[in-house]
Amino acid sequence: MDETQTLLQEVSPDGNLEVSVDQDARVVHMYLRAPNNDGFGLKSCWVRNLTAAPENLDVMAMRDGQPPLLPARFCAHPNGQQALNAQDLQIVWFPEGDGVALFEQDELLAAIPGWSEKGGFHGYARDCRGEGPLCWELGAENAMHRRIAEARRYWAEWDATEELWPRVQERLMVEYERVLGRHSRYFAIDGGAWPPRGLALYEVRDRVYLLTIGLSIRPQPVVEMYTKTPEEVRRIELGACFDRSVSMAAVKAFASYMSSLASLPWQQITFLGDGHTVGCDVFGNEDGLQPFSAVLLAKQAQETPEVVMPQFGIDRVPLLWCVPITAAERALAESSGSRALISRFSGGLPPVLVKPRKPVVG
Repeated sequence: MDETQTLLQEVSPDGNLEVSVDQDARVVHMYLRAPNNDGFGLKSCWVRNLTAAPENLDVMAMRDGQPPLLPARFCAHPNGQQALNAQDLQIVWFPEGDGVALFEQDELLAAIPGWSEKGGFHGYARDCRGEGPLCWELGAENAMHRRIAEARRYWAEWDATEELWPRVQERLMVEYERVLGRHSRYFAIDGGAWPPRGLALYEVRDRVYLLTIGLSIRPQPVVEMYTKTPEEVRRIELGACFDRSVSMAAVKAFASYMSSLASLPWQQITFLGDGHTVGCDVFGNEDGLQPFSAVLLAKQAQETPEVVMPQFGIDRVPLLWCVPITAAERALAESSGSRALISRFSGGLPPVLVKPRKPVVG
């Protein structure tokens, strides 16, 4: 097998994905992998043949670990193309953090979106024609061009000014404080790394609230694989509500949990939405909170304040409240759907209060 040269290798802004562009004397491929996430698998996309294309896909060579050439009937250049130069290549990450695009100077060559490796699809390539076994055509009319142009503008905007984050921060806090009054405490939960994120604490009469600030600056990964209206789901903020009887130590423990939850979609390449459940191990005995072991994320619950969230372009930003639930309640939500669990509560979902209550599932 010909010696393979890695022309480009880059880690994602979240540090959990790695892209490489590999070239030998025959062919160029782009690969996307998650070194610490076995469930992500290896995603690959053909970029170009450097030699004459075969009539058919060489499956036996693939089984021996040899990168395959794209068959001639799918090639815009069946006789092959020139080798790529590493200095001409650039990677653009999707803001969701689940996909990449490859440029040769200003020419878009290939893209691996978040839905790669589903239904026989691997990625898009400029020099492919039709729907090949290693990639699909990236024609001029393909919406991926617009998507990638938006990604480039997204990163350029963050690179161009330090004022973007304060503006986003202010938009959210103005609305929070319109409803809840001045915040008591503010915590930076980004560890000093991009993207910036915060968590504000509000004390209002007999309630204490925690609200995230900044999750919505990035769209969540893989949303488009699960809904036809991603603009309703892909940006979120999180909230939690406590009774004053709950100790401040328990509130701070939950604040730490919310901090980790805030990065979960991009670290695990998933998304959080209305009705989702997530495990939570911070509930202790001192406040009578031991039965709870998870949270149900909900856009609406009784006695929670109505916060009108600012939009990001066409994207709505739902505020998802963290409702404590037991292991049995979570099992019901996962087996029969969250609506089945909510229906067990008389009058709908109970107040989002971290305090003792009688479980509705035995």
